[in-house]
Amino acid sequence: MKRTVLVFIALALTSSARGQDWNWQDIGNHVQAGHVQLELFESVQSISVVRYKASRYSTRIVNDMGEMADSTSALAVRHNALGAINGSYFDVRKLIPATFVIDDGQQEGWTAEAEMYRTDGVVVLKGKHRVSIGPGVPKRCREALASGPLLLQDGSPVKDSWPDDPFFSSRHPRTIMGTDSNGWVYFIVIDGRAIGNAAGVTIPEAVRVAQMLDLDDAINLDGGGSSTLWTDSLGVISHPCDNRKFNHYGQRAVPNIVMFR
Repeated sequence: MKRTVLVFIALALTSSARGQDWNWQDIGNHVQAGHVQLELFESVQSISVVRYKASRYSTRIVNDMGEMADSTSALAVRHNALGAINGSYFDVRKLIPATFVIDDGQQEGWTAEAEMYRTDGVVVLKGKHRVSIGPGVPKRCREALASGPLLLQDGSPVKDSWPDDPFFSSRHPRTIMGTDSNGWVYFIVIDGRAIGNAAGVTIPEAVRVAQMLDLDDAINLDGGGSSTLWTDSLGVISHPCDNRKFNHYGQRAVPNIVMFR
């Protein structure tokens, strides 16, 4: 009975939140940015979103590791991006990827055994305008980035329950990439670690945010201090927390990003 009530509450919350006004603004041809700060999951949440039509722009995975690593915004500017989010998990000391990466046809990262518990999906770019998110890597692709967990497939949650592990059950800043049935690609950052301004979310709550945006497929990327959303016209939209302040200046150096131009 208790589980039934919890499921009903979750469905009701998601249903009501789907009507959320994301305050969309046009920042380019078929590019929109939105941001909300609202009471959600009995907490204050700050959510930033950029969406663009895959058919109009080239999506890329950039892996500049080691000494070439830099903030999401710096890597985006270096590669002439219009918009970007941080990529997947990495070794914070060496600034090299800890998950599978293909950049411009070359494999530059392998998924470490320590990352297997949460890395179960891949962002795959088969061509400049073909973006897919799913559980497997095709034999041929231009670029790919493994991460996880997968949140949605064909509009439905990938799992009914999640492991009893703080990564899944504690609230953190989260970065999500998703696609919908209308050809939009979504870059999403849910801020966190800012008491009173942004609580962050658990993985089950991240699933609900993806559902709020009516995504078909969605995957969790690296979060925490890495979570950053940037566009060339607005700068850093999210509130990166590596400086422990609720502003736009707390970016962390990362080895890879997902971008469009």
